[in-house]
Amino acid sequence: MENNKDYRNKTYKDAGVHAGAAGKAATSMLALLLALVLALMLSLTSCGSAAEGSTGTTAATDTVMETTDNAVSKSEMFTERDLSGDYDENEAETITLSGTSASTSASGGVDINGSTIKISAEGVYIVSGTLSDGQIIVEADDAAKVQIVLKDASITSSNSAAIYVKSADKVFVTLADGTTNTLANGGSFTADGDTNVDGAVFAKDDITFNGSGSLTIDSPAGHGVVGKDDVKFAGGTYTITAAKHGVQANDSVRVAEADITVTSGSDKDGIHVSDDADEEEGTESDSFFYMGSGSLTINASDDGIHADAAVNIEGGTIVINESYEGIEGLSINISGGSTTLTAKDDGLNAAGGNNSSSSQTFGSDDWHGGGMMNEGGNNGSIVISGGKVHITAGGDGVDSNGSIEITGGYTVVEGPSQGDTSVLDYNSTATVIAGTFIGTGGAGMAQNFSSASQGLIAVSVGNQSAGSKVTLADESGNVVAEVTPALDYAVVYISTEDMAQGGTYTLTAGTYSESITLSDIMYSTLSGGMGGSFGGGGPRGDVNGEAPSGDMEGGPGMGGRGHGGKNGGMMQDGQGGMESPDGITGATQITDSIDA
Repeated sequence: MENNKDYRNKTYKDAGVHAGAAGKAATSMLALLLALVLALMLSLTSCGSAAEGSTGTTAATDTVMETTDNAVSKSEMFTERDLSGDYDENEAETITLSGTSASTSASGGVDINGSTIKISAEGVYIVSGTLSDGQIIVEADDAAKVQIVLKDASITSSNSAAIYVKSADKVFVTLADGTTNTLANGGSFTADGDTNVDGAVFAKDDITFNGSGSLTIDSPAGHGVVGKDDVKFAGGTYTITAAKHGVQANDSVRVAEADITVTSGSDKDGIHVSDDADEEEGTESDSFFYMGSGSLTINASDDGIHADAAVNIEGGTIVINESYEGIEGLSINISGGSTTLTAKDDGLNAAGGNNSSSSQTFGSDDWHGGGMMNEGGNNGSIVISGGKVHITAGGDGVDSNGSIEITGGYTVVEGPSQGDTSVLDYNSTATVIAGTFIGTGGAGMAQNFSSASQGLIAVSVGNQSAGSKVTLADESGNVVAEVTPALDYAVVYISTEDMAQGGTYTLTAGTYSESITLSDIMYSTLSGGMGGSFGGGGPRGDVNGEAPSGDMEGGPGMGGRGHGGKNGGMMQDGQGGMESPDGITGATQITDSIDA
């Protein structure tokens, strides 16, 4: 699998362009050409054409494909129509819900059968009222764009999805300004033929949530939102509560201009982006998460955010109050915004595999890591280049099966002083080039950065209690860095742009105090060594604390550390170059199918 820190060079799917959907792609390309010709004609005939009105959005605006230059940004992740949430009420049809029935102003394209409303034509539909047990089904042409405007609407389906998108190019769920809306499942799901409908909102094609109202999504027996392609939140306020994943998508979940609160169920992720078909076909996953603005609050018992390929955070505010692992993806790229997370195990985890954290399956790369057993080879990467990051972890703070790069931003990592944990855990390299990095945690398996371009101190400070302030001051007494850890700690890492080779600094950490001169750019007293002398995290155990068995192959060197399961399974080191009948105690393979 490619190193996804190069995700900026990738072309992400959007606006009806999908792998394996040649018909939709061709339609979008044709629309693009037509839109460009139309724009050229308009520019030749009238240089003073009026701008598009605030209550209308032309088809050409939405079908223009997103740019694919070497910078991921909000303009690439969302179309203008995604972000606008505009509609012309005078041109829209109405659907009025009345308990167990409904009525419509549409002369065609809407079929009502009791409490089931089927939309089969492109257009804008304003929905209001209450449907106590029914649903809206979108079953339109593959080129159709359907906009459902919720205007104080409440829909509950006792045994299916409140909104079920069976076919369309794209569906917009727009929250009318100042309105409160609800979409819910009643507590059970019935399959639709071969389709396992298991979300309060279930979309087989692209779905975008936008507008400026509010929406509550409640799914007591399944996922909150399920998208088999892209799921976008581009405006509005959302409260999502689910028995399974809060939001599950195959291709991507994208957030901008929206305020979202997600509570997921037992052993499930807040946001989960994974495509089982990739694994079945033996192809690389390109399932990703993107956040550019807005706010996202997550309470999860498994991963807060999981994406098979990349997690890209460029702005906005993310608060993960509860998780087993905070953020997991093959690559994690944080370049802006504010990210605060609390995790029972790893805070950031760059690892492969498209299953949930507590139930991973492993490929051949998992057992060969240059003399070290590892969890996904050396392909993982974590890059922090901007923004503010605060991690409170019960396991490793920043854990990568490949590399870690700190090139900017302000990062604070707090880990426990006890147990087989480390502030940093990596297989390849860990470099700090710019920005601020402050870490506190355990000393037993502590790894230092492998290289630095600015001053770096990593030292054992003895056992210090939570609340004991850490301060680094220069020779003039100016405070260079300061933090008050919420957990006990035994090591301290500090690197800032104010630290230079040759400088002398005073480090105070609880009862510990030391004057340190940076004769080299890096100063360390950690016994774990530098440059990855310990392997990255081994495969984590399942929910009962078990882990997969297998041979550990490789040259001399310490095997990677396996992670205990959620119920506190054993953690053991595996010695590289040995063949162990047990590997790390547990079954031969751990699998837990992802709900379709």
